Amino acid sequence: MHRSITVGSFVGLAKRAVVALALVVSANAFAQAQGHPQTREGFWIGFGFGYGSLGCEDCDDRSNSIAAFLRMGGTLNKQWLLGGEIEAWSKEENGVTLSYTNVAPVVLFYPSPTGGFFLKGGLGVATVELDFGGVSGDESGAGILLGFGYDGRVARSFSLTPYFNMSAGNFDGGNANMFQFGLSFTFH
Repeated sequence: MHRSITVGSFVGLAKRAVVALALVVSANAFAQAQGHPQTREGFWIGFGFGYGSLGCEDCDDRSNSIAAFLRMGGTLNKQWLLGGEIEAWSKEENGVTLSYTNVAPVVLFYPSPTGGFFLKGGLGVATVELDFGGVSGDESGAGILLGFGYDGRVARSFSLTPYFNMSAGNFDGGNANMFQFGLSFTFH
C-alpha cells in the first residue's frame, strides 16, 4: 500500500512536533524550577504564542491558525494577580484575512501561594474582522476570557508557562469562540 503525504497531513505532523517540543521544553523548565521558588510581587508581564482554533455559531468547520496573547498587571498578594490581556488570532487564505481579538481585564488565581498552577478569567470586548482586498468590516461585542496554566520557574523572576486559553464573543450576528494552547514567557 502506497501512502502519499498531503499538505494537510504534513501540517498536522508539524503541529504535533511543535506541541511535543513545547512539552519537552516545559518538562525541562519544571525540572530546573525546583531551585527557584515561586515569588509573586509587584509588576508582571507575559506573552505567549501557540495554536488557535476559531469557531462560530453557524460555521461548518473550525479554522486553525497561530494565536498569541499579551498580558500585564500587578500583584495583589501571593495568590491573586490583576491585569489586562489581549488575545489575537488571524488567518489569511486566498486574499481574505479573518481576525479575532479579545481584550479584557483579567484576574489570575493561584490556589497554592507557593505553586505555579493558576486559573484565569475576565470579561471584556471581542472583535471579529474580515478583510477582503482592502475592503474590511468588523463587529464588536461582549467577550469572555478563561484559561489555566503553570508557571515553571526557570530563574528568579522568569517562568516558562504552558497554557490553555478559551475566549468567546457575542455579536449581533452570532457568536465566535477560540481555543488556544501554547507556551508563554512570564516575567515577575
